[in-house]
Amino acid sequence: MTKKLIALALCLALTMALAAGCGSQIKEYEPTPDPLAETTDAPEQTDDAEPTDAPDETAEGTPAPTPDPGLGYAAFDPDELVATYNGTAITWREYYYWLNYYVGYVQYMTAMGAPFSGWDGNDYAADISNQDLVVLSARESMFPHHALEDLAEEMGFGLDEADQQGILEIFEQNADDYGDGDGTCTQEETDAFEEYLEGQFVDRAYFDYISGIELLSEKVFPALYGEDGADLPDEEVLSFAEDQSVMACKHILFMTVDRSTGEPLEDDVVAEQKAKADEVYAQLAAVADDKDALLELFDQLMNEYSEDAGLSNYPDGYIFVPGVMVPAFEQTTMSLEEYGLSEPVDSSYGYHIILRLPVDPDGTYTDASGASGPLRAAAASAAFSQRLADIVAEAEIVWEPDFDPMDFTAVFGQ
Repeated sequence: MTKKLIALALCLALTMALAAGCGSQIKEYEPTPDPLAETTDAPEQTDDAEPTDAPDETAEGTPAPTPDPGLGYAAFDPDELVATYNGTAITWREYYYWLNYYVGYVQYMTAMGAPFSGWDGNDYAADISNQDLVVLSARESMFPHHALEDLAEEMGFGLDEADQQGILEIFEQNADDYGDGDGTCTQEETDAFEEYLEGQFVDRAYFDYISGIELLSEKVFPALYGEDGADLPDEEVLSFAEDQSVMACKHILFMTVDRSTGEPLEDDVVAEQKAKADEVYAQLAAVADDKDALLELFDQLMNEYSEDAGLSNYPDGYIFVPGVMVPAFEQTTMSLEEYGLSEPVDSSYGYHIILRLPVDPDGTYTDASGASGPLRAAAASAAFSQRLADIVAEAEIVWEPDFDPMDFTAVFGQ
């Protein structure tokens, strides 16, 4: 499997076009808080060291060398040819945008406490260096845009007058949002926003290009898969789910912690919750051999007893990938056959009675990032990504000598 850094919206995060990454994510779904998700606290700020402008010193008492920050964007002219994609020029401006995007991701993760042993290190993948992973991720984000143009042309789609007006409206909305956000874009706001874009290594032309790519994707994607992937066959959705090790289940939760504070409940209350869970399980186990009776009774008891705050949002259960739920819940679900029933399972939230279900192609799916949306749409998005990747694989890509390989540390420092 090709390795790629997970893209966070670190650069512009101003339009859905720029946040769409490689163009394969047609729609982004807002993360839904999951009461069963593990939480990770940000690294605590310690008071062990006071900020200082003084240089660090080595053991001998001499100032330590300041790391070379690299030349950055100034390493090459913005219009310098980096590569050609089926004869189309890729300039330094475009390539640097994506390199800088993923360098920004690494810097963000480092600031959040992730280890970083230099660009030659292997902090994100054992068999590829940090800098090579940044380069790979940049290329895998850049070329699908051009593949989408090829596919759109093949399917007879282009950008018409209405689309050009849409591109202008996207720019003006972002410029106004960057300004006072009063709904009217002024020349002053336009100038200020263009200056901001330049500071992010994006000129107006490239901003408009990315916006146009998003508008093209909004034509091509539904033509191939229907709105939100509605035309993607069930077997392809389920194949995607199998590839992702997706699981589906319902559960009845008897909480053993205070919902507002997360503190454990009193021992006698916990014992009462366990007794109640055992009693409910006994009722379910008595009909476990009759699938229809089990499903009916489970729903009845779930709606009567479950203290899961997500029940109203997920009345049909959870569909999720490994790593989303707390370990005890996930491991138990994974161990069950379809329509298998678990005894009460103790987790950091309480006691769960879990009923594993077959994956519903039209269900709501939670991915590894915690974002939720229609499973069918996620499968269609993955199919679209693969289609664009296949087009890229067949393309003639010719790199200029200075960029294959590029002197990474000369551009981004040590």
